[in-house]
Amino acid sequence: MRRNADDAVPGSDADRDAGATDLPEADRSGGDEPPVAEQPRTGRTDPQRRRKPVALRSQFLIALMCAVLGFGIVVQVRQTQGDEFAALRQDDLVRLLDEVTQRNEDLTAEREQLLRDRSTLRSGSDTQRLAEEYQVVHGVLAGTEPVEGPGVVVTVGGAHEVSAQTMVHMLEELRNAGAEAVEVSGQRLIASSAFVDSEEGVLADGRALGEQMEWRAIGDPQTISVALNIPGGALAGFRNVGAVVEVEQRDLVQITAIREVDAPRYAVPVEAED
Repeated sequence: MRRNADDAVPGSDADRDAGATDLPEADRSGGDEPPVAEQPRTGRTDPQRRRKPVALRSQFLIALMCAVLGFGIVVQVRQTQGDEFAALRQDDLVRLLDEVTQRNEDLTAEREQLLRDRSTLRSGSDTQRLAEEYQVVHGVLAGTEPVEGPGVVVTVGGAHEVSAQTMVHMLEELRNAGAEAVEVSGQRLIASSAFVDSEEGVLADGRALGEQMEWRAIGDPQTISVALNIPGGALAGFRNVGAVVEVEQRDLVQITAIREVDAPRYAVPVEAED
């Protein structure tokens, strides 16, 4: 008897074979997880692993170059600083050394004096004497006290073309040379003094000086004289406009002109508390 495929008995071998064919691949494997595909093995390595040693080598070379460059800059700076003194002559070096030594001695003496003053003020002894000395010093600087001492007297003749700028230059040279008190033609010069050009000539604090001037300065005569006579200095400015200048060093120079202190308009002294 002949049977068709539709008449196949359930559970027969044909049905089992058909059912086995229709099952997915995962069901045939018998597991829940899909199989892991094996990657082919080749002789190549990971590009990132291959470039890592190269990157480390580059960083090391850059750091080495920066260190060498920094060392070269330091050497160049030190060489430049050394050349500043190497270009000086022996006389200039000796003079520079003397100036540094003298400045060091002056600073040492000033420090010792300040320490003594501090000790005196802390101990409370001689307070009145120090106060009087400070008052005298302030009076000299403010021009309220007549003074005398060694210094120079400078006479200027034919100063009709002298400008206020030349007068300022003269005063600056005197102060830079250590002059402690200055007077010109009977006019005491202080920190607030000013020179002005006018039709009457140069005015010092509003007072005409005229063509004949006399400068009086108290300080070291030798130092002031050398400072005034340097080429292109204050006296050269007078001579350039036709004035006749003479400098005389004296052991005693008297400055009698004083400045009147104006009464304060707003400030009043505070009464001492009992």
